Amino acid sequence: MTVQSPSHRHRLDADVIVVGAGVAGLQAAGRLHEAGLDVLVVEASDRVGGRAGSERVSGFLIDKGFQLVNSADDGEKQKLEWGCFAPGVDLQLDGKRIRYGDRVVGDRADRAVGDQACHDMVLTSNADLGLGTATILRTPLGSPAERRRQSGWLLRVALSRPETILDAPERTAAALIADLGLSRRVVDGFVRPYLEAFAAESDPALSISGRAMELALRQLVRGRWCIPTPGIAAIPQRLAEQLPPGAIRLETEVLMVHANGVATADEVLRSSAVVVATDPATAVELLPGLHEPQLRSVTTFHHVTALPAARGEPAVLVDADPHSPVARTAAISHAVPSRSPDGRTLISTNVVGHAGTRTSELESAVRARLAELYPGADSRWECVAVHHFPHAVPAMTSPHNFRRPVRLIHGLYVCGDHRGTAGLDGALESGRRAARSVSADLGVSFRTGELVTA
Repeated sequence: MTVQSPSHRHRLDADVIVVGAGVAGLQAAGRLHEAGLDVLVVEASDRVGGRAGSERVSGFLIDKGFQLVNSADDGEKQKLEWGCFAPGVDLQLDGKRIRYGDRVVGDRADRAVGDQACHDMVLTSNADLGLGTATILRTPLGSPAERRRQSGWLLRVALSRPETILDAPERTAAALIADLGLSRRVVDGFVRPYLEAFAAESDPALSISGRAMELALRQLVRGRWCIPTPGIAAIPQRLAEQLPPGAIRLETEVLMVHANGVATADEVLRSSAVVVATDPATAVELLPGLHEPQLRSVTTFHHVTALPAARGEPAVLVDADPHSPVARTAAISHAVPSRSPDGRTLISTNVVGHAGTRTSELESAVRARLAELYPGADSRWECVAVHHFPHAVPAMTSPHNFRRPVRLIHGLYVCGDHRGTAGLDGALESGRRAARSVSADLGVSFRTGELVTA
């Protein structure tokens, strides 16, 4: 909740206090530190990163959840080592596995570009991507004419800037699909399973924003899906390392916030500005009246089994069987062998929309399906970890505001993926937006030469 600001007779504990050490809060704190501001990050848990956590289980390096990063992102994460999957995704449909969304011309050059993208994690232009008007994308569903329409649509989306997509009129994915003239075979065989796998969207009516759908498909075509070699926790850890010693206080729960500081159970900390960078539910508790989005649940299972290496590059698999509990799955240690200590294969799998009860029964169903999806695996499957997130991803149901304000009043700001695009990249972008807004209000500019805009 908010309270009256304390007296200004006391000195400041920091120029800016950031509540929450997830990727959004750490991103905001790092940018503000670059601008020359004294920043203090206050975190209730005993580690940084929020959902972006990793752990060792029986020697396997396991992420808390099954999160993927796209190689066509900006340079925020380029200094890490990455394991990358094949371009596009594999679809499991009607008992067959088919590739969707990769390029089918200039394949050797495309692979070279993709390999470089995995190493550098930054691509700056469409020329770098090998995309052009002559590019053809693999779209194996539908009639020949419909395949061409799909390829043209995906290529247009891939060549568009995110701002161009966000400036388009708001409508549901179902309405956009109808305008494109896509058949039920394409919708049920690819679009719907892909949105469930990468946006946690399982609504049969496809009420998700059409702009959100195109942003998700843009990533499919522009880059490869990747995982950090040292674990997903390396992303927030790298952000935290950019802050000076003592700038992060762990195990410190904030009870109240105001425009000039925060109150914990033990003390009042004073500042010129406060950025609330918590999960949506906590943000609403601290800031009554704040918009609280609907949230989608995701459950991740991590299994190990003896599985021969794939003939080609490992791929992210989207299960299009409507009766399957699996949304997406991948052989993690085929992309990053160091994740496994003994040569067995670590396989991570996401299930969307599970309530979190009777998890053992769900695990049995998932394990049975994985045995079908990985037919070369040993019959001995071991579940080494389960992570359930009841509020994993903000829904982007149409109409969705992708530019929800991060500035509430002068001195009080909020960030997180609930302010725009759901997911890791949306959280990072909201942190950047919040930092720009704070800097503008406090009259400072970024040392990196970035424009300061509210």
